[in-house]
Amino acid sequence: MKYLNKVEEFLIASTLLIVTVVLFVNIVLRYGFSNNTSWAEEFIRYGMIWIAFIGSSVCFRKGMHVGVDFLSELLKGKVKKGLRLFVNLASMVFMVFLIKYSIDLVLFTQEMGQITPSLQIPLFYIYLAIPIGSALSLLHLTIQTVQIIRNKEKVETLAETIQD
Repeated sequence: MKYLNKVEEFLIASTLLIVTVVLFVNIVLRYGFSNNTSWAEEFIRYGMIWIAFIGSSVCFRKGMHVGVDFLSELLKGKVKKGLRLFVNLASMVFMVFLIKYSIDLVLFTQEMGQITPSLQIPLFYIYLAIPIGSALSLLHLTIQTVQIIRNKEKVETLAETIQD
């Protein structure tokens, strides 16, 4: 899991760096030389899509997923554990549906042969971010849920993370 965590974070960081450099170069070209690249905006958009979906899995791993921290902080013991289990299980169900329907979307766009307007790459490569990010999120949620059940929870709440 440590290797997977490093790969996720490296992918996010490197994509963010590349997107930032492309954006900066495009701005310099546009305002400095009155010339910009037609593909840069599209590349940045698709890079941000990948960052968002892989980043969501990192957020799930770190326990920063959708949850009501205010309510969680008010609860104690088994009720708090039950709320965390409920949120994780509901998120897992959502991820299963997201994986299923996003795979259908990827297969459909691959079958139709759709390509991006400027970059001219198959559109299904962009849509692959959805099932990959969702599968990684589901993996992290499953591990967290098992840890919660075994009382070996290592996840901090968002409020605890901000306080540190």
